[in-house]
Amino acid sequence: MTVFLLGRLVTGTSIGLLSNVVPLYQAEMAPAEMRGTLTSMYNMMITTGIFVAALLDEFLVHIDGGWRTAILLQALPALVILSCMPFLPRSPRWLVQQGREQEAKETLAKLRGDIGDERIQEELTEIVVEFKEECEHASGTWKEVFSGKVLRLVGIGCSLQMLQQLVGMNAFMYFGPRIFKNLGFDANLFQTVANAVNMVFTLPALYFIECTGRRSLFVCGALGMSISTLVLGFLGMYCTTSEGHGDILAPKSSFVGIVMASMVLSFIASFASSWGPAVWVYCAEIFPLRHRARCVGVSTLTNWTGNFLIAQFTPVLLSTIGFGTFLIFGFFCVVALSLGLWLPETSGVPLEQMGILFDKRFESWEENARPKDYGSTKDAASSSSQ
Repeated sequence: MTVFLLGRLVTGTSIGLLSNVVPLYQAEMAPAEMRGTLTSMYNMMITTGIFVAALLDEFLVHIDGGWRTAILLQALPALVILSCMPFLPRSPRWLVQQGREQEAKETLAKLRGDIGDERIQEELTEIVVEFKEECEHASGTWKEVFSGKVLRLVGIGCSLQMLQQLVGMNAFMYFGPRIFKNLGFDANLFQTVANAVNMVFTLPALYFIECTGRRSLFVCGALGMSISTLVLGFLGMYCTTSEGHGDILAPKSSFVGIVMASMVLSFIASFASSWGPAVWVYCAEIFPLRHRARCVGVSTLTNWTGNFLIAQFTPVLLSTIGFGTFLIFGFFCVVALSLGLWLPETSGVPLEQMGILFDKRFESWEENARPKDYGSTKDAASSSSQ
């Protein structure tokens, strides 16, 4: 057990580092018009890995010592990542921060292909100008991350990452077999189906995150998750009956069980096509260059904190209030919907212009938050138009 826990500590630390760096790296390398799709590949690969793991578990779960094989197989993708690392170019934005502008230009030329030296120079100039302007007003310390406008952006990032967990997705991922067993289905098989839905419905997000934008995915996804969790919660509370096995409840009819199972899959599909990939994209692109790495780190830490809370409290909630647990998740889905309606659209906006976009949104929010009798009628009309 000591060796097992030590291995979990090492791999957990590694996953924490990768979940911080990979979306940040992808967002900084991608052109503005493809940033959402390319950064969403991070989540696409996660859902693919989960599905592959579920398939392998179907074969290994009944084999003596199969769990050792499952852990050993994790080394294969890790070796692929390790062997490919030396061939990855450095982020041009990181190179600019290090004062290596010529290298940054060469990297941009390789990444952007035959778009012309003029457009490459234009993008490089935007990066350099933004960085120099930030250097005039900020030193890039941790104190600045938690003050002023940067703190507001961190608040948005942390809220998105925490809500990504509190809506309950990982409750289905971690405790899905228990839930499906209560509904009268084969636990492992149905969990594999759920993981397949998770992977397949991530694919549409790769297209719609640029076609319709991040904001529409947040709103539509949160709406779908809200309906699914609330229906699941109310059916679980009023249309199930105890079978005499403690907290295990069963549907009163097979039809109710089918509807509840479909709500689980509907939730997973809604999450996978929206909040799953879109949160990572949004949090990797909204922060200023000088503070981006630290801000992404803080928001990612919030995600894993929420993950920990879901893992620890979901079984307790299921044991005490049963399917009423999903009404709690439904509440957070409604909160996520409200936040999605407020967020500005960032699709196609260069990273160097994010500050302008959020300055306008914060100004509008402050104007609307003032008392009605504040200022002149003209000021109120201006606020309303914004």
